[in-house]
Amino acid sequence: MNARVACVLAAVGGSLAQTQPSCESCHRAIVESWRASPHGNASRAASATAILGRFDEGHNLLESTKRPGVRFRMEQTGERFFQHGEAPGRKRSEAIDWVIGSGRRGQTYLYFKTGLLFQLPASWHVGTGRWIYSPGYDDGGMQFDRIITPECLTCHTTEARIEWAGGEMRYAPGAKLGLQCAKCHPDAADHAKQRGPSRWTRAESMKLCKECHGGVPGAREPAPDVHGNQVGLLEMSRCFKASPNLTCTTCHDPHRAERRVEVLSGKCVQCHEQQKCKQARDGQGCVGCHMAEQKSRKIVFQSYRSHRITARPGGQ
Repeated sequence: MNARVACVLAAVGGSLAQTQPSCESCHRAIVESWRASPHGNASRAASATAILGRFDEGHNLLESTKRPGVRFRMEQTGERFFQHGEAPGRKRSEAIDWVIGSGRRGQTYLYFKTGLLFQLPASWHVGTGRWIYSPGYDDGGMQFDRIITPECLTCHTTEARIEWAGGEMRYAPGAKLGLQCAKCHPDAADHAKQRGPSRWTRAESMKLCKECHGGVPGAREPAPDVHGNQVGLLEMSRCFKASPNLTCTTCHDPHRAERRVEVLSGKCVQCHEQQKCKQARDGQGCVGCHMAEQKSRKIVFQSYRSHRITARPGGQ
């Protein structure tokens, strides 16, 4: 790692440890699986392995469709990765310090400045294999100053918080990259007090997931979008209301990367008789019909699957 970045990370307390050694010593298989999961990769230090965006010529540009002459060029120099902004009479460059997002759909990138984090204007969209404007940035602008608040890092890091030091605000020591064990198991160090999923009540389990999958505060209604309220959509579902033990972890293992729709559809037949559904018998899967995809209102080219499980295929 570049010495300058290491110093900055040390200054804000950014630990690059991937998990607590005390957990791995007894739960090695779970930790190894977690490392490849969206939770484990919610944030990472910038590196050739972590960054999915392309930096080779012909694939490293984001050009404005609204303002001629405004563009962003991505460049790798040694082990460092940069975004260069160019506009008539203006230029600006910043290095990528942190990667945000598991990379299933895309990634956005952050840089440090005076102990705080800011979002870079170009993000990588996996589905189309191209650079796009980061959420919160407008096509045609050449801004670099969208600050990352503690609320953002609550769901992408572990124990990140703001403090005052020397009369200035900065991220406090102790923040760790990724959603580590202590994020969901705060009493893990004391196994006598540990309350894992098998001991949580349904309300406790849903409350924990809702902290990051409960949508943006103040939203009018649950919606399947980036930072959408998927927990709220699930709670509106007939399946949730009719199944007193159904929670997010009924279908999702938070320690694993789960991508295949047919595998997730297999969770449905734990409660529903597969023989009664012709599509299920044909192997088309339950999720494709009963959890409709909707276009994102915030990210072009993107859609999100609704966790409001409908009784009718494709219904609302």
